[in-house]
Amino acid sequence: MNLNKLFPHLSIRAKLAIAFVLVALVPLAGVAIITTRMTVDRLQTMTSRTMDRDVVLARAEVERTLHRIEADAMFLKEAFLGRLVLGDSTPAGTQATVDNFVNRAPFLFRVKAIDADGLVVYEAGTGTGTPGGSGFYYSWQAERMTPGQTLFHPVEVRGTGAGDSARASIPAVAVLVPVHDPGGRLRGVIVGEARAATVFEGLALVAPATPGASVSLLDADGLLLYHSEHKRDWENLLAERAGETELSAHIANLGQAGAQFRTNSHLVSMVPIDLGPAGGSLTLVRAVALEALNTPVRQFLGWVGITGAVVLALVIALATLAARQLTRPIYQLQEAASRLAAGGDVSNLAVDTNDELEDLARDFGEMAAVLASQRRQLEEIVSSQGQQLAQTHAELSDILAHSADAIIGLDPAGRIRVWNQGAERLFGYSPEDALGRDADLLLPQGREHQVEREFLRRGMEEHGEVVNYQTRRRAKDGRIIPVSLTQTAVRGAQDGQMGSSLILRDITLQAQLEEHMRRSERLATMSLLAAGLAHEINNPLAVIGNRLELLALAVTRGGHHDLQQDVTVLRAHTTRLSDLTRTLLRFAGDPDETAGPVSLPTILARVQSLLERTFTARNTRLEITDAQNAVVLGTPSALETVCLNLVLNAADAMPDGGTVTMAVRRDAGAAQLFVTHEGTGVPEGLRERIFEPFFTTKGPQRGTGLGLALCRTIAGHHHGRIWVEPNQPKGSRFIVELPLAETVS
Repeated sequence: MNLNKLFPHLSIRAKLAIAFVLVALVPLAGVAIITTRMTVDRLQTMTSRTMDRDVVLARAEVERTLHRIEADAMFLKEAFLGRLVLGDSTPAGTQATVDNFVNRAPFLFRVKAIDADGLVVYEAGTGTGTPGGSGFYYSWQAERMTPGQTLFHPVEVRGTGAGDSARASIPAVAVLVPVHDPGGRLRGVIVGEARAATVFEGLALVAPATPGASVSLLDADGLLLYHSEHKRDWENLLAERAGETELSAHIANLGQAGAQFRTNSHLVSMVPIDLGPAGGSLTLVRAVALEALNTPVRQFLGWVGITGAVVLALVIALATLAARQLTRPIYQLQEAASRLAAGGDVSNLAVDTNDELEDLARDFGEMAAVLASQRRQLEEIVSSQGQQLAQTHAELSDILAHSADAIIGLDPAGRIRVWNQGAERLFGYSPEDALGRDADLLLPQGREHQVEREFLRRGMEEHGEVVNYQTRRRAKDGRIIPVSLTQTAVRGAQDGQMGSSLILRDITLQAQLEEHMRRSERLATMSLLAAGLAHEINNPLAVIGNRLELLALAVTRGGHHDLQQDVTVLRAHTTRLSDLTRTLLRFAGDPDETAGPVSLPTILARVQSLLERTFTARNTRLEITDAQNAVVLGTPSALETVCLNLVLNAADAMPDGGTVTMAVRRDAGAAQLFVTHEGTGVPEGLRERIFEPFFTTKGPQRGTGLGLALCRTIAGHHHGRIWVEPNQPKGSRFIVELPLAETVS
């Protein structure tokens, strides 16, 4: 991974400063985050442990107080008031004894004895000792209790002393001890009432002074009996008790060990209070507002932020100073490299760092001295080479300008960009007339030149050149000039094609010589055809003569049985002679007749029909194996001559008979004509010579050496070519390739 990619385009000094800052701050930030997290966790853990300890202490205090109240109420029931409710006789002085006990009790401030009908039969601690009043609510609660059960119940009672006279009522906790007869029937209830402030005084010891912290006591229904914030305000306490609190759902699942959980706003710790045999249950709740815990955390984070900002400023200052000191030699080297690139002197480079940068500066100075020396040498070489190049360029320009051949440079689009004096003399166009125009400017008008363009294009694509291609071009005055064309691709240093070059040579005299040669070849061919014609005519004439003699004898002798058969034979040979004569006349026609579309399969069929009897006599088969539809632009008689010569040569190569096959196939815009035999093949060293005029392998008595030369000449006139390949395992295959007429249609 390349760390430089993480930065935008910055100087190395800025990158070093940023790197120093990151190296210094990342560990610091990590330590700050870990420390903050540990501090918060530690604070919450300590708070949780403190809450658990406080509620355990408070539970012990509450349980101790309630058990003491319960014990006092049970004592009064067993000693005095139980017999009173049952109607038994009580000792004298019971009233005084009970009053004295209540006044001395640490928690009870009033005791009542109530019968089963809810009537108070005895009351102590009120100051009057006069029974009366209604205790129906207590009696109703006692009916729901079983023998031996006690019940603690929060109540409101009227004040009984001077200290309570200011209140209409005060909070209290009543302990109910039912009284049953031996038959288990409820006879009454003993009620001991204790001020809530006295009963839960111990909870005030565990209520913290932290804002948002509180201690409360709930009954089994989740109703408040005590709350540290409302312990002196009974009306607000009752208002809290009017509905169930959000802790009710947790009370039902509370185990003996208690529970600690978090609400949306508080951290809560709950424990149950064990009332023992008295039955019932109370829950002690300690809650601390989360806001009270987060406040010191925010203060701590604030100090961490301030400290971090100070450290950041200090680190940035130190990082900037260090980066400047470390990068100063690098900038010196950069300035020296710029001076060296501009050809200046860098000998005064002074880097004193006592490290690798000083070694690098020393090596750079040595390298600069070597480069300066090599630069002077290169300048001398360039100067010398420049003079030679200028001289060479002048010589080439002179050769190009005064060449007798037309030399034309073309760009990739085929437009003229070089036009020498030879081209100007040959075609009559001045450079101003030719430069920038398309090379088709020199093409004569006519359909055959469309075929030529396709041929040149294919040659350039496949081989990158077309060499000594004989064609015609039109001069400015309209003259048609026969030329030999060589076109070569011009490629750049990166093998990209920059265009092509054309070299056009006037071959007017050569064309005239070739025309004379063609006429000579035509005369030789006609002589050969005449000899063959004489031979073919003599055979039927001999048969005719023979039959005529027999016919004369038959007529003389008066017999007429074979006369009709003889007449039929005479007619057949006469027809054959007539067909052969017409065919030879077509071959002897003018080869320069107007070119047009020619179907090669039709040519094959015609040649097969013409030579069928000749090949039969030679014990040779002539077959057409494949004749794909292919139409070329040419003259039928010339193409028949090519096919006829190739087939006759194939038959001559098989003196013992065999099979000669003809085929036509299409391939990438061209048609290929195949003539294949299984006779004597052409040796590899003679595959090019057999197409030369007057060269033959048949001997002077059988061949003139003009047939294959004539075939190549005709193929060239049709913008095609001809060659021979070995036919494995024996024989040869001649291939004539001609452009399709549809490629220029």
